[in-house]
Amino acid sequence: MAPTGVLRTVDALALAQLCEDQAMLDELRAGLEKMKREITRKAKADKRSLPGGALIALSRTIEGRRTLATIRELSSQIIVQRREFGLTPASNGRVQTSGSGFEPMDALESKLCG
Repeated sequence: MAPTGVLRTVDALALAQLCEDQAMLDELRAGLEKMKREITRKAKADKRSLPGGALIALSRTIEGRRTLATIRELSSQIIVQRREFGLTPASNGRVQTSGSGFEPMDALESKLCG
């Protein structure tokens, strides 16, 4: 990204924020999976069924709803941040170089032009 002019020194903090947010989202999702496993384990120990599964049971708790809302909010934030860096399929084509002289070639152009 730096050779194309998409990433500049001034963008370091924004990129760091994106990385931190992604790490936090990964941790939240891992925590959500642990919470689901714990609900399943408790239900099995109590010989109860979980109609709809562990996620439905979790979404019925305040803790579960808060976790899911945080995951949704953070996911939305990350999508916006990714767009800023051209890291989504739709935004990738809209990112323009800063005129650094580096023009990326597609696979066909690379084969034809060397």
